[in-house]
Amino acid sequence: MNEHGLIDNLSVRFGAVAFKNSKLFRESIDSPAYEELLDSVSFDWPIITGEGYYEVPAQTMIGKLDPAFHIARWMGGEYPTLIYHHSNNERPFSKKLFGKSSFRDIVLTKKNEILANLIAIRAPYHRSYKLYIAKIAHLANFMALLSVSVKLVEKINEYASSKGSKVVVSGISLGGWVTNLHRAYYNSADKYLPLLAGTAPDDVFIHSAYRILAGKPVHDNPAKVKKTLNFDQKFSRVKEQNLFPLLARHDQVIRFERQMEAYNSYPVSVINRGHITGIVAAKELRNHILTHLF
Repeated sequence: MNEHGLIDNLSVRFGAVAFKNSKLFRESIDSPAYEELLDSVSFDWPIITGEGYYEVPAQTMIGKLDPAFHIARWMGGEYPTLIYHHSNNERPFSKKLFGKSSFRDIVLTKKNEILANLIAIRAPYHRSYKLYIAKIAHLANFMALLSVSVKLVEKINEYASSKGSKVVVSGISLGGWVTNLHRAYYNSADKYLPLLAGTAPDDVFIHSAYRILAGKPVHDNPAKVKKTLNFDQKFSRVKEQNLFPLLARHDQVIRFERQMEAYNSYPVSVINRGHITGIVAAKELRNHILTHLF
């Protein structure tokens, strides 16, 4: 194992100490399917008045959730629109120097290089670490998080498309799952750029280095978790050549070989990094986005 894989493993082990009493899906792994959750989502949609932050209360079959989005720049419908979704447990709208925000690091720090409308999503439960830890005890809440984010991407895609803009959806890790789920269930954007993600989230919690952060119910019934989380078959039915993934060869969390299985007929960009070193490779990730932004 090289230094990239080692950093992933050490980071996860450190996280296991911090998450000792707060493991993922520690309380239950029962959940409605994506289809049921997506059908149940409705938003209290805001009046969009231009650039700024918009809270979007969402009602689902498991209760009320708290997503939001940020129109960081709007240049007009004649420009493409980038809809970007953050990774797990970020504070995506953070203005703090050391706050975790991949949108800031990849996109906003060099936004003058990106001639596009720029919109970032904040997933449910990502207002605070405390809220996230409390909600992630149940797999159903994680499934609802993904589904609400997917539906929010669709609503923003409809808004941008109505202005005449071409839409590119991208996101990293958790945001990559959302990107691929949107393609699987809607496929209404013009291009999809999933970063460090595939179509088999179960592998993260059952087989990857990250498995030590998963609760006992996951390890007691991996087949159920796989059936609930994965969307390989749904994804494979979409045949449009609108997909441009990026994976990290030495990733110990989003394992390269397993997630590559979803991309057999698509051009995959590969960076020689791990998960942690891949997430912080802002220049390489930005270049991938720029390459496919029309």
